[in-house]
Amino acid sequence: MFVLSSCNYLDIVPTGKVIPEKVTEFRALLTNGYSAFPKYKYLLSLRSDEVMPIVGDSYYMDYIDFAIWQDNSPNTTVNYPWSNPYKAIFYANSVIEDIMSAEEDTEEDSREQVKGEALLLRAYTHFDLLNLYGKPYKPESAISDRGIPIATQIDIEQKYEAATVEEVYNQIFADIKEGRELLQVEQQSRDVQYRFSKRSAMALEARVRLYHQDWEDALELAEELIPSCSLENLNEATAGDPALVTSKEAIMSLEVIGSYYLNGGMHITSQLLEKYNQAGDKRLGVYFKENGDYYVCKREYGNNARITFRSGEIYLIAAEAAAHVEGRLELAKTRLKELMVNRLTPDYYAEKAVEIDGMNQNQLIEEIANERARELAIEGHRWFDLRRTTRPSMEKTYVLNGEERTATLTQDDVRYTISFPKEATESNPNLHN
Repeated sequence: MFVLSSCNYLDIVPTGKVIPEKVTEFRALLTNGYSAFPKYKYLLSLRSDEVMPIVGDSYYMDYIDFAIWQDNSPNTTVNYPWSNPYKAIFYANSVIEDIMSAEEDTEEDSREQVKGEALLLRAYTHFDLLNLYGKPYKPESAISDRGIPIATQIDIEQKYEAATVEEVYNQIFADIKEGRELLQVEQQSRDVQYRFSKRSAMALEARVRLYHQDWEDALELAEELIPSCSLENLNEATAGDPALVTSKEAIMSLEVIGSYYLNGGMHITSQLLEKYNQAGDKRLGVYFKENGDYYVCKREYGNNARITFRSGEIYLIAAEAAAHVEGRLELAKTRLKELMVNRLTPDYYAEKAVEIDGMNQNQLIEEIANERARELAIEGHRWFDLRRTTRPSMEKTYVLNGEERTATLTQDDVRYTISFPKEATESNPNLHN
C-alpha cells in the first residue's frame, strides 16, 4: 500500500547533528524517523495471555522465553526494541531543532506541519518506551517510580539516566501540546497515513490521558473524535478487518501489528478464546481460524496491516473514561454498545445490551476491559492494559526439553516492568533495572 521511504543524502557531522536546509530534506529526515519505529507488538501478545508458541515449531525456542517472562534470555536472538525507538527520537529531535529556519521549497508541506509531526513522533515513542520499560503508572508513586531516559537533545555521546514516570509523562504532554498547535493536516491521505495528523494527534492524547488516569480529559478528547469515527459493521458481507490501512476505521497506520511467526508458529490461548461468544461474536471468524488442534491468528501482517489508532479504540477509550467519571455511567454503556452492535450478531447483541444496561460501575469497568481484549486482540494493547490496570496473576504451561512445566506471574509481579535490554545497560552504565 505504501512504503516508508528513506533518504541518504543528508550528512551527519561528527557531533551527530543533522544539517538539512530545505523543508523537503527535513521531511525526508522525519520519514527516516517514522521508518525507525519498531515492529514488535506481536512480542507483547506472547507476553500477555493472547498467544503461545506451538510446541515443535522450528521457532519455538526463539519465542518461548517471551511467553514465560524470561527477559534478556540467552536462548533467543529476538529482543524487545531499544535502539530503534531512540533512533526515531534522534531523527525527530533533528527536525525539531532546526526546521523553523529551513527554506520552504514545496507547497505540499509547511515547516509547522513537519515540526508538529516530529514532536508527536517523539511523544509517542517516549510513551511506547515508558510502557515497555517504565514502571506501571500509579498516581501515588509516579513522581518517584523509575521511568525511561528522556531524549530531547541531539547528543550521541550523552549517557542518559532514567527519569521518573511522572517526568516522562510531563515531557510527553508538553510535546503533544506543542505538536497539536502546529499541525495543519486534518487527516492524512491513505498513501501517507503513517504520518501524524490533527485526528491522530487527538487520538494519541486520548490514549495517553487514559493511561495517566486523566479520565475527564480522555473522555473529552474521545468524544470530540467519535463523530468522525466510522465503524466496520462485521454483520455486512463487505466489511473487513478494522485494523487494516484500507479500513474506514483507520486514523493512523504506522505500526505493523503482526508477523509471519505470529500467524505461522503460535496458537491463540484458551484464555483469549473464552472471552468471545462462539456463535455471536463476528470478530472470532475475522481475527482467527482453526488449524488442526489450535486456533491461530488470521490477521494480515504486511504493509496493509499497519495500525496505530483506529475508531474501535476511540469508542473503548470513551467508554472506559466515562465509566470512571461521576455521573457518566450511562454514556459509558452507550459507547460500549455502539461498538458492540457492529461486532455481534443481532440476536447476541440484543442479549448483551440488556446485560450491559444492568451493570454497576465495577461490573462495567470489567466488561470494558474484556471488550478491549476482544476488540484489540493481537494489536499490542493487551500487555499494556494488564499492567496499567489490575496486574493480575497468570499461569502458563509450556514444554522445555520434552518436559511440561509451569511459569507463574504473580499479582503485581515485578516482571510487569520489562527489564532494560542488555544493549542498553551495557552501553550506558547510568541505567539500572
